[in-house]
Amino acid sequence: MDNDCLRKRWQRAFGVALPIGFSCRESLGDLWLRIHSLSGSKRYADTEEERAEILLRHNSAADFLLGNGNRCVLFITIFGKSKKWDSSNEIQVDGLNFMHMMSHHGNHGDLEFFSTEIVWQTGAFDKLILSVADDKTWPICFANISSRNVYAPYDGGADLFFSSGADVASARGHFAQWISERQDGL
Repeated sequence: MDNDCLRKRWQRAFGVALPIGFSCRESLGDLWLRIHSLSGSKRYADTEEERAEILLRHNSAADFLLGNGNRCVLFITIFGKSKKWDSSNEIQVDGLNFMHMMSHHGNHGDLEFFSTEIVWQTGAFDKLILSVADDKTWPICFANISSRNVYAPYDGGADLFFSSGADVASARGHFAQWISERQDGL
């Protein structure tokens, strides 16, 4: 799929939201749920057991949201103005070819969005998820554009965006042990 077609599909599914967690949260707040990577809202893993817990939670949430075996798009956001993909960066995405999808210049600075089509598979993106969890990569998100669901991991958890309020309520029950106790959901 070319970048113009993908940009149009994204906009039809998600409106003015950009394919990055904070923008989706601003535009799709009523369809949002955040999970934490570790108990007690702990941000970073210190042990292999905690790293395994991060992968369990993130793969479970992504499976629930994206559907194991479904075609999705992986987006990576780079801050700055470079429209050329640099495969030497720290992003752990062996064998994937990214194309420049769009640019955005606004309150959050200059953002360049790159994308590649993938099939979401449990465990297939563990290296990337752990890089995000360790805050060693640019912002990413996975989108199942057909179902209008987005999984946006960050260092500390993941922002989940659903196509309906009923789906958010279902996920809130399903992931009750992993969500924030704060009133604002952060």
